[in-house]
Amino acid sequence: MPRSDLGRLSSIQRTAKLIALLLSGRDLTRSEATSLLGVRVAAVDRQLEAIGRHVPLVRERRRGQVHVRIDRSKITGGAERVPIATMIAACVGASLAKLFEGTTYEKGMHDLVQYVSREAVHPERFQDSRRQFVFLVRGGEKALPEKEDVLEEVVDALQRRRGLQLRYRDFVGARKSVRIEPLSLAVYDHQLYVIGRPRGGPTHAYRFSRIETAEAVGGTFPYPDKDSYDPERVFADSFGIIVDDKYPIEQIEMSLAPRWASFVRSHRWHRSQESFVRSGRVHVRLRVRVCPELVSWILGFGPEARVIGPPRLKRQIGRLAQRMARTHQADAAS
Repeated sequence: MPRSDLGRLSSIQRTAKLIALLLSGRDLTRSEATSLLGVRVAAVDRQLEAIGRHVPLVRERRRGQVHVRIDRSKITGGAERVPIATMIAACVGASLAKLFEGTTYEKGMHDLVQYVSREAVHPERFQDSRRQFVFLVRGGEKALPEKEDVLEEVVDALQRRRGLQLRYRDFVGARKSVRIEPLSLAVYDHQLYVIGRPRGGPTHAYRFSRIETAEAVGGTFPYPDKDSYDPERVFADSFGIIVDDKYPIEQIEMSLAPRWASFVRSHRWHRSQESFVRSGRVHVRLRVRVCPELVSWILGFGPEARVIGPPRLKRQIGRLAQRMARTHQADAAS
């Protein structure tokens, strides 16, 4: 083939790539188009003008640069194929990618936004979505990316409704082997949990980072109906992730120093929460499990919190506060 024909073919291929990028929903600057086509600005403008005779293009000046995109409203009959609310939902979902940093799930969550935006009327609005919709990861999932293979096994079993044999370390470090029916993969306090039910046992939250191995076993099991398993109901009375029945559900009340008034009015720790002011102090009532998570929460307020009831919890907090004081006094004296 003559060299001139090869040059024309290469030019056509670059133009085809430009059109493909625009059709995919990309918003291109004039300089990006120039670099892609390998021609001068005047030639780019001529090509864009030619493309615009057949495909509706929009030119906008933003941040000192000319941006070019396809006006998708004119090629979708004016209907928004992907609603803005759906696009925002995808962006919020993708913000969780930081929790899965270093795994294929991280890339998949970001790819979701690009995939969905191709069908949106205004994809250019979401070019900065990673900074516009942010999930602030505190500690993150410590087990990832090293245990991505375990996560893959868990997710696969969850989707296929297959049992899982787990080798697991509990809170105190004791190793256990347990067979469960995986029901949910949950995110709580920036950590992953596998919500499962051992045969004949109650629902339990297994901390993902303490799962050493996970292996699919047996055939499939019927996923329980909502009357038998509803995560909202399972955790309705929990202050955090603990659902063990050994921790009783009680109405607790504590009062906080006056400076907490504004915070309490704008914050909800639990759905059962009630608050009111009495004698200048802010009172908070909750109906929850009296578990270690609740105790740690109350202690976190330090001397600004005062437990009103139940009496058993009040005594427990008092004893712990005294032990903490003795520990710190001993440290100060040494």
